Formats: sequence, C-alpha cells, structure tokens
Amino acid sequence: MKYDQLTYRIITLGVILLCHLQVSAQDPLFSQFYATPMNVSPALTGAGKADWRISTNFRNQSVGDQFISLNTTALSFDGKIFKQPYRASNYVGLGVMILQDAGLGGAFKNNTIQLSASTHVSLDEEDNHGLCAGLGVSYNNTLINFNELTFGPQLSFAGFNRALPTQEMSLNSVKPYYSVSAGITYTYTSDKANFDIGVSGYRFNKINKTALNDATQLDAPRYNIHSDFQTFINDRLAVNINAVAVFQNQADTYLVGANFGRLMSNDDLPTVINAGLWYRQNNAVIPYLGIMYKNMQAGLTYDIYIGNSSSGAIRTFELSLIFRKPGKTGRLMDSFGK
Repeated sequence: MKYDQLTYRIITLGVILLCHLQVSAQDPLFSQFYATPMNVSPALTGAGKADWRISTNFRNQSVGDQFISLNTTALSFDGKIFKQPYRASNYVGLGVMILQDAGLGGAFKNNTIQLSASTHVSLDEEDNHGLCAGLGVSYNNTLINFNELTFGPQLSFAGFNRALPTQEMSLNSVKPYYSVSAGITYTYTSDKANFDIGVSGYRFNKINKTALNDATQLDAPRYNIHSDFQTFINDRLAVNINAVAVFQNQADTYLVGANFGRLMSNDDLPTVINAGLWYRQNNAVIPYLGIMYKNMQAGLTYDIYIGNSSSGAIRTFELSLIFRKPGKTGRLMDSFGK
C-alpha cells in the first residue's frame, strides 16, 4: 500500500476515535447560525416577515493534509400555520428540520430530525413588543459502518485487510434517542427596526451515546443565548447585527458579527447585496458575501482560523439558501437570515 493511502486510513481511524473520547459530544454550530433559526431556538420557528420559508445550510470542513471532509447539512421548512384575524403579529408557527453530519467517506452519519412549534403574542396595542415561546422534539440516530473502517490489527504486510478481525470486541451500533428542546424570545418590531433576544435549551439531560459500551460517552445539554438587531442606516443601506452564545460540555463559545445590506431598488422585494464579518471566540473570523433576490437569499462564508496554529490544517466554508413566501405585515424588509 502506498504511504499516502496508509496515512489516510490512519487519520480516518483517528477521527472516528476522537468522536468517542471520554467527553460529551458537541452539537453542530454553523458559522451562518442566523440562517438556521430552528437550530438556535424552537421559539424562532415561523419567525420573521415571511409566511413560510425553506432553508438549507451546507457546511464543509476539511481536516489535515489529506483534507478529510466532514459535511454538515441542515434542511428545514417552517411557517405560520395560524394568524389571528386582523392581528397577524399573533401567530402559531410549525416547522421541521433535518440535520446531518457525514464523514469518513460515508462511514459515519449522525442524523437528527426536529419538529418544533411556537406561538407569538403581542404585548401592546401597537404590536411593537412581543413574546414568543417554542417547544421541539428531536429524534437522533448515529450510523457507523464499521466495514468501511480499518483498525490496527487488520494491518498486514500487504496493507489493510478488512477480512481480518478488528480485535474490538465491544463495537456495536449507537442507540437512537429522543430529546426535547424549548426556548423563549422577546421581540421588538417597528417601522424602522427589528430586535429580538432569547434563551433556549436542547436536551435537558445527558444522554449516553456510544459505540464502545462506555458510560462516560454522553450527548450533553446545550443552552443558547441569542440576539438580533436590524435597522436602516439610510434609504438604501441596512445593517443587521447577530450574536449567539453557546454553552455545552465546557466547550462554551460565542459568535458575533454584522452584515450590511445594500438595497439596489425600492421595490417591495428589492435586490439586496450583503457583506459582513463575524467572529467566533478565540477561533476564527468569518467573512460573508450574499445576495437577496425576490424570494431567494443566498450566502457564502469562509472561516479564517486565528490564534491556534493547529487550526491551520482546517478549511471550512458554508453555503446557505433561503426561499420565502413574503407576508404582509407593513414592517421592515425581511430580517437578514429570517
């Protein structure tokens, strides 16, 4: 076997073992977190000006000199299934999200399906202040195809021979599980600005998740604090500031940044050119370029790693696409990412 092939297989084995160290797993955190609102809080289900939206995020992370890829994909559909007559700001939202991590050439797949519901209630007669609460239930299933992996005992003079025993007597499938999420968000909406701030939680108890019969391998609870602010600087320039803080298994982090949108026309559905920059705590700066055209929004980010020299072997980019059916609220243009 050639040296580069041997190195590739050793790295793949190392990556799968890293997934099962004696620490709790960490949920995917998109650089474009604002484009996956149901992964931030179930209270954001159906939020925004649109009656409904279809959102997808694709994240590719390549690790090491061989650039072994881990792909994370999110696909969601959510919207307002009920609006109070003559007061559309009071609504009930419903949505579904499919989230998948896939790596090791397809040998590893972690799948999550989440169903969320929310309700938004105005707190004043002018519909400026509101409160939104949401609940979600998720099903998680991790699939590992051990036949596609190689282990040390399978290494012979002729290379890796998968017909040989792995000597790993405890290998088995990872048990699927159900979990619950919840969130609450305060909103402020006017003709000139949108603002929201909220908290959410996913999996409120540690769940055993192992392929090695190890009781210390857990999926830990995740808690988010998130905020969003949007306003117009002038007739053609809008600014949107987003932030999220994530607390999970001592791997706490935050992302904060801003996007500037240049309106190219004064239409009800104007074309908007977006450019922004985000910062992930002690890890990366993330430039963003995007466009909104009629009912579609597209965005692209590339993570530039800083601080830790070992991150130089990681390449990460994300692509997001959002399709909306605009609602008629008489408010600000569709909030960036919503």
